[in-house]
Amino acid sequence: MLQRLSNYLVNTLSRRSFIAIHHPRICNVHLQQPQQQRQPEPSNPFAEQRHRSNHNRNREHSFGTAGLPIPILTASTFLSWFSKKDDEDSPESKLINTIKMSILNIQREEYKKAEQMLHIALKMAQDLQSKDGITYIYDIMANLAMEVGEFAKAEKLFVNVMQRLFADGFLEDHMKMLHISSKVAHLSQLQGQLDKAVQGFEWTLAKLEEKLKLVGEDTEIRELWGITKNWYAQLLMEMKRFSEAKICFQQAYDAYSEIHGKLTEEGLTILNNLSVACSNLEDYATAEKYLLEAISLAAQIPELTEAGIYRANLGLLYLQQGLLKQATEFCSYAWKYGKHHKHEETVIQANYCLEQIRSVQK
Repeated sequence: MLQRLSNYLVNTLSRRSFIAIHHPRICNVHLQQPQQQRQPEPSNPFAEQRHRSNHNRNREHSFGTAGLPIPILTASTFLSWFSKKDDEDSPESKLINTIKMSILNIQREEYKKAEQMLHIALKMAQDLQSKDGITYIYDIMANLAMEVGEFAKAEKLFVNVMQRLFADGFLEDHMKMLHISSKVAHLSQLQGQLDKAVQGFEWTLAKLEEKLKLVGEDTEIRELWGITKNWYAQLLMEMKRFSEAKICFQQAYDAYSEIHGKLTEEGLTILNNLSVACSNLEDYATAEKYLLEAISLAAQIPELTEAGIYRANLGLLYLQQGLLKQATEFCSYAWKYGKHHKHEETVIQANYCLEQIRSVQK
């Protein structure tokens, strides 16, 4: 029973391992980070002056195929409390099945159902007096709240999980704690608490780098470090610290590519963000290089719907440089691509680009 659930959870949740960013409008000068609770727009790579993010709402990528990557703690870390009995009618088995159903509902984006199932699972775990089980369910609840944009609620739940782990003897630099501290820092950013977010990211990254020095290459540590660098880069963009953001995005991209390869939407998202950082530094040649690489890689992922957005962003980049012919070519192509593939975000991005071109031509 334990092994079966462990395999199931690892297979379904491990895909949510690397966080995507936001989709951008590469417009002039500055970018604005999506701020969901501060009036965001869904989310996915970012960039922009007007920055269009589809925060998971269009589920276009992320973990494998289903949505924005919000890394849930490795399932096996909380499985020690599961019964090893194979009695399908046992209270433990019923609890396991309830958790499974909640996770399936998350995968299907049926968030209300997922939350209802998690509350039922929590009551079952409380009745079983399963302290670790309760902690695990709170962790899933926290990640669900984060995914649907309930940032204050998510932070409160994560703090609860952290307090429970402290009570169980976990040290502040344990990987479970570092997963949570990274997410709490990101939640602070999304709620506009930028100083708190900086402090949280820098502390978490310092602890992760200490661990990497001690143990050498470790996939879990390296991936969390990359996730945290990616989020931190988004914060730096919001603070207009573009040079630092560029470095962090590059580090995140290197970490992600080493672990997952280059033919992934998440990797393309980071390349897109790198181009945005470079465009804000007026390093247009490098920004163009990253976008052309993203377009080339996207062509090798047939099911990828974001390919048009990268072309629209390249059009915006050319517009920044006053290259109206090239800008019109790429933004027009992106508009046709978006219409053909019924991809709303691409059409919106392309329309924005074309509007900017028309305003310049007046």
